[in-house]
Amino acid sequence: VHLLTSREDAFPSVVLEAMASGLPTVAFMGAGGAPDLLAAYGAGSAVAAGDAASMAETMLLVAGRVPGLAERTRHDFAWDGYVDRVLALVGPERRRISAVVPNFNYARYLPGRLASIAGQTLRASETLVLDDASTDGSAAVVRGSGGAVRWVANAVNSGSVFRQWRRAAELATEDWLWIAEADDEAEPGLLARLSQALDAAPDAVLAFCDSRAIDAEGRTMWPDHQAYYARGGTQLLQQDAVIPAALFLRSCLAERNMILNASAVLWHRATLLRALDRCQDALSRFRMAGDWRLYAEMLAEGGSVAYVAQPLNIHRRHAASVTKCLPAQRHLAEVTDMHRHMQGVLGHDPALLRRQRHAMTEARAALVPPKPAAAAAILRLPRIRPDKLAPAPSARH
Repeated sequence: VHLLTSREDAFPSVVLEAMASGLPTVAFMGAGGAPDLLAAYGAGSAVAAGDAASMAETMLLVAGRVPGLAERTRHDFAWDGYVDRVLALVGPERRRISAVVPNFNYARYLPGRLASIAGQTLRASETLVLDDASTDGSAAVVRGSGGAVRWVANAVNSGSVFRQWRRAAELATEDWLWIAEADDEAEPGLLARLSQALDAAPDAVLAFCDSRAIDAEGRTMWPDHQAYYARGGTQLLQQDAVIPAALFLRSCLAERNMILNASAVLWHRATLLRALDRCQDALSRFRMAGDWRLYAEMLAEGGSVAYVAQPLNIHRRHAASVTKCLPAQRHLAEVTDMHRHMQGVLGHDPALLRRQRHAMTEARAALVPPKPAAAAAILRLPRIRPDKLAPAPSARH
């Protein structure tokens, strides 16, 4: 038990320290703000001012840890949150961002992900981990991370990453949302640079940056995606830019998705929620291209996209990812669905159809390796008896 024997103390932080340890406090009425806090959290009692005998008796009654008090106090009175509120008073222009980590059995990658969130030069106002009924000890990893991270777990797996994205948008409290996938990481300046880009684009509905690709062990596979952007036929993503929504739809989403990893995106939360409402039925049909569909839906409202060419996002490519696990034909079918959707958005332009056919040819070549020509030819040859073979042609033939 903690005794607050002060006769006058406006709001002693030692009471919060006791609560964060799960200990009850006994204080004097009228001594400051502590009695109200104790009543609100069931964290102890207050006795009449100066009544030392009552304080001693109450101490014996309430001594012992209060179930759940430590966890609730650490969440509601986190030091990070306090610093954020002080910074908001000093610099009201500072952008406030919610970081939400959807997770399913990625305990292996969670320490790196949470460290990359905590290490941002522009700190997120809150960090939530949305766990989709993991069975690999993810909860223990998060609880042992030491940061002010809120753990929100599903009792049953949702079966859809986009259901988790909706939940992220609903639980987040800030205007801007970073859906930081559990198996990815980020450079320390990601949030700061995206926030600066948004400052130059007051009508932006999302901001994103280029990505560096790593493998399952964290080794760099390629330093950025500029070669892919160039192959897609657009020069818009070679440098920082503010891109009007209509231009982005036609140049960066019409035949392929140029936003290659959702962890690179800052979403305007209210716009995201409206888009989810409009296309939630369509999203149920997608496993790979749902993010593509969602970007298109958001930009249908207009506005702009703020883009940072620096590869500040770190995209992990590994065998357990959705793209790697998806059968090739399902992958191609989803691309076809998106091509049809974009035709509806942009109109049946012959140039657009040619670009889409070219993109589909590239996708098919990458996903469905052709049979070796020689082997296919051999399989088609008829069986011939050796005694029926013609003599070898002479040199002049």
